[in-house]
Amino acid sequence: MIDLLAVAVCSTIQVEAVHHGPSAVYLVDLPSGAVRGLGTLDVRVNAIGYSAPQDRVYGLDDDGRVVALDRAGRRLDVPSRPSHLLRHATAGVVVGERLVVRSGPRLLAVDVNPNSGRYLEVVQETWLWPAPEAFTVDDFDLNPADGLLYGVATFSHGHAYPVTIDPSSGKVRKVPGAGRLPGGDAYGAVVVGRDGALYATNNREDRRSTLYRVALDGSGAVAEILTRPAVRTLDAAGCLSVPPVVEPPEPTPEPTPEPTPEPPIPPQQPGVPQVPVPPVPGAPPAPPPPPDQPPPDEPTTTTTTEPATTPPPSKSRIAVAEPRAEEVTSINRNVRDQRRWGLVAILLILGAGALARQNARHR
Repeated sequence: MIDLLAVAVCSTIQVEAVHHGPSAVYLVDLPSGAVRGLGTLDVRVNAIGYSAPQDRVYGLDDDGRVVALDRAGRRLDVPSRPSHLLRHATAGVVVGERLVVRSGPRLLAVDVNPNSGRYLEVVQETWLWPAPEAFTVDDFDLNPADGLLYGVATFSHGHAYPVTIDPSSGKVRKVPGAGRLPGGDAYGAVVVGRDGALYATNNREDRRSTLYRVALDGSGAVAEILTRPAVRTLDAAGCLSVPPVVEPPEPTPEPTPEPTPEPPIPPQQPGVPQVPVPPVPGAPPAPPPPPDQPPPDEPTTTTTTEPATTPPPSKSRIAVAEPRAEEVTSINRNVRDQRRWGLVAILLILGAGALARQNARHR
């Protein structure tokens, strides 16, 4: 919506002089007709046109000297000299970096390209015809739709009407289907709006200056927009270019802190207890494993069968026998020893007796 409104609005620089003094500069918005003063120049300026590539306004003073203004209405320094050919010029428009003005029955083109070798010089001349309409066109503007100049022709008696001028041939024609305007002294400010309509301001009509909107669609509609005090000289420069809309930069998102990587967990060794690793402060918890993922396979250990041997005693633990068990063992050992010796004594006694009886028989 905002872009559409910006395209529809046409802001134009307008210069006005009530008497023979210097011109005041205004900014006029079309189609509303809102006016805002920009300041007063030190000379009277007429026949102005707007150069979009340079974003500046060119016009002529009473001595035929080229004057340049910025879009704020301030005069710029340009190397111009007075010219008798341009001294009485009225209407003006910039076409292809040339300020085209009407001076009597002729169109004069002034080179306004700063890079040209003939900067601010008259480089072309075209005669207007037929003469009656050509002499009464006080301002015109370029219509980009067809490349023709559109202005308003006035007469001492009767009505005024819109006309077109072919800048290459100088031919002047009435605009078919356009409505008539009230007669008067002159229509010194003419602008082709961005809506395709012609906006023309009468200098003096019953002691007032009136802005009209003229439809160029063949409907013949003419509407009065604004009335102001009458002026002696008046001219408009055409629609200023729309400055580009600078979007505010988008806020830079704050960088997301990267999570602190968890320390790697060493692989579990058989028979070695694992010490749990404490969590790192501020680190997000580790995500759980996916539910459908099977647990990792345990590593397969190949077992080699060896002959059974008595394991050596452990060096880390010392086995201590209980005292009561050792005492019982010693008592049992003594009893067995006594029985053995008793049995040996009996056998010796019996053997000695047998030997004695045997010896007695032989005697």
